[in-house]
Amino acid sequence: MPAYEIYFRCHDCKGEHPIHLKIHLDHGPDHKQSLTDFFRGRSMPPQVTAIQGHKAFCLRTGRTFRLEDDDQIFLVPPTVPLISI
Repeated sequence: MPAYEIYFRCHDCKGEHPIHLKIHLDHGPDHKQSLTDFFRGRSMPPQVTAIQGHKAFCLRTGRTFRLEDDDQIFLVPPTVPLISI
């Protein structure tokens, strides 16, 4: 089951930061997508709803705040590892 990284769009610096949590989904997005867009018309699994209200940290300003807007929380698919020969 693939592990999807979670990123958020920061209110303070307008950048995107990881929250250093992963969510395992059988059928997740194949590109970065907001929770709102990916789960539109479907219910969110419990591991996704657990992110709501999670504390996030802005790497630039050092401020913390709670994740409350699903439009600003993103699922990022795992990258395919490169094979070196």
